[in-house]
Amino acid sequence: MNEVRPRVLHVISSIGIGGAERHVLDLCMIQQAQNLRVCVALPQRGALSDMLTQAGIAWVVFGRGGRLNPFTLVRLWRVIGAYRPNVIHAHMPRSISMVSRVRGAIPLIATAHNLVKNPRPFARCDGVICVSQQVHDSLTALGFRADRAVVVHNAIKSSVLAPDARAATRQALGWQHELIVLCVARLVPAKGQSYAIRAMPNLLAQEPNLRLVLVGAGPDELKLKQEAQALGVDKQVALIGERRDVPYLLNAADIYLQPSIKEGFCIAFLEAMRAGLPCIGTRTGAIPEMLENPSLGVLIDPADSRAIESAVRHVLSAPDQAAEMAEQASAFAAEQFSQERQGRDTYAAYARVIPFALTHWRDA
Repeated sequence: MNEVRPRVLHVISSIGIGGAERHVLDLCMIQQAQNLRVCVALPQRGALSDMLTQAGIAWVVFGRGGRLNPFTLVRLWRVIGAYRPNVIHAHMPRSISMVSRVRGAIPLIATAHNLVKNPRPFARCDGVICVSQQVHDSLTALGFRADRAVVVHNAIKSSVLAPDARAATRQALGWQHELIVLCVARLVPAKGQSYAIRAMPNLLAQEPNLRLVLVGAGPDELKLKQEAQALGVDKQVALIGERRDVPYLLNAADIYLQPSIKEGFCIAFLEAMRAGLPCIGTRTGAIPEMLENPSLGVLIDPADSRAIESAVRHVLSAPDQAAEMAEQASAFAAEQFSQERQGRDTYAAYARVIPFALTHWRDA
């Protein structure tokens, strides 16, 4: 008897590599390992399509255009007709709105990656996956039925690095004699890097070897550099742009800081926990769910440079406690945010709205 291989069509209207795009890439890899047949529909070639190709994941272009552009909608309708999916999984409001108009009778699952301010794109979805409880609550508070929304956390895959990787990376970057506070995020106001920079003068008065390293790119780059210069800490604040070696940077850092004002999930914070770093994060998105008890990390209010300063000082003043906290956080992240769990929970969300049973699913 032939095994049923359900077809999943992911639809996303962006082509870069941000949080939502990485989510799609990682989820497709998980689902291929589950023996699902996956394909990604996107508006044009770009960084995402290149990474999908490298991962051996099928993709197809439906063309650029607004969510109401009839030519774009017809092209997307043709993609759906050619692939004949059992379920369509749309990501981000624009994609969800487009699929809602052309899907016909095919079940539609959407992922809410960020706090929901407008429920209309989700109104015609059969189910919504929320990346955190906070996102879920923001959706249901707007009237979306709670029985059609479920929380499925993103997951990470552990990186295995050579034993000497930390020393080699620190030497290559000139970090041998510095205490590195690392933050990985786009350079936009919602990520709160400005508050981390404002905490630096007082921190440096206590710990002159401290350096704040910001990984990422975005429109706030010049503004953040100017703020560091105005505060006289530009030599201790490094903006190093987008990097492909983030696992090595995490391994080489001493503290991880996520000063975000607003988040959906924040995969970078979870990666830092799994990497075994003492982690400081704000009460937004899924970060409070990752730090569900004080033994896993330091949780602070957003938009508060004094809180950042106090948290960093706390970690530096108790190295043994920080090491224990980092060890527990790594184990918790590995257990509670595994790819296997994300795959099972996502498939369970599909199974609620599509006519094939969980018995067709198997672990690779």
